[in-house]
Amino acid sequence: MNFKKFFVGKKVTLMGLGLLGRGVGDAAFLAKCGANVLVTDLKSKKELAPSLKKLKKYKNIKYVLGGHRLADFRNCDFTLKAAGVPLDSPYIAEAKKHGIPIEMDASLFFKLMPKGVIFIGVTGTRGKTTTAYLIYEILKRLNLKDRKGSTFLAGNIKNTATLPLLEKVKAGDFIVAELDSWQLQGFGDSKVSPHIAVFTTFLDDHLVYYHGDRQMYFEAKAAIFRYQKSDDVLIVGDGDELVTNIEKFNPDLIVLDLIMPKTDGFMCRLRPRCRSGARNPRRDFQKSNGRFQGCTRPFGISQDSAWS
Repeated sequence: MNFKKFFVGKKVTLMGLGLLGRGVGDAAFLAKCGANVLVTDLKSKKELAPSLKKLKKYKNIKYVLGGHRLADFRNCDFTLKAAGVPLDSPYIAEAKKHGIPIEMDASLFFKLMPKGVIFIGVTGTRGKTTTAYLIYEILKRLNLKDRKGSTFLAGNIKNTATLPLLEKVKAGDFIVAELDSWQLQGFGDSKVSPHIAVFTTFLDDHLVYYHGDRQMYFEAKAAIFRYQKSDDVLIVGDGDELVTNIEKFNPDLIVLDLIMPKTDGFMCRLRPRCRSGARNPRRDFQKSNGRFQGCTRPFGISQDSAWS
């Protein structure tokens, strides 16, 4: 999809400008693409002065600051919601009531990016920032050495807006996006998931935001893999997380290591097999010392056999 054609002439309500740079980058990008942008934020003009200064040149951006107005959420083509907007926001409810699409920057980027771009999403209560940066640095060096593609860092990164990357990415490039549970709400609402999803850890956190509901927090995180396609990849941090996801989502292919925290690879392979609802045509591979072992389905072999 041509992103410029998508945005030109659109009336966009951008909810949450903030001071971290992502809102400013998205607002400037939308304005450059010819959208008519209304920025609304609970903070005052004085509080947002550093961000407003950067947007001063754009004549097609208007502002409602120090509060929100319901009318601004029913008279637009879509609402671009910042991370952290309350789940029970009456303004988002008003937009949905009038059939106004709710978008978020990372998931909207995912839907509009060129074909052939590989999107790697990283989430987790702990470790997502370190993991995202490590993947980014590794891929960047591999790209410089072996290929013509580029690697970009996106998502929950200070001073980095994701939507403007649409001007830079092309087929063969990688996007490495750190995604918190708030940003993953956009993926869940749009029913899309990254091509490669990395789930580092899941711990009790942000439960005030999720009204003390740990399952609600997990469901937000789970959007990183819930809508993956058959050739997409999920990487989890330990055996218990793997087993939980196997039993809940029943994937087509599992690649795992024999040595993993909490539950080892061998037990991970056995436990889902014993579940009464597990389907048969799933293939389980275990990787150990560079070799694949234990392909038990769909071939019907009862014992592990070594693959060279």
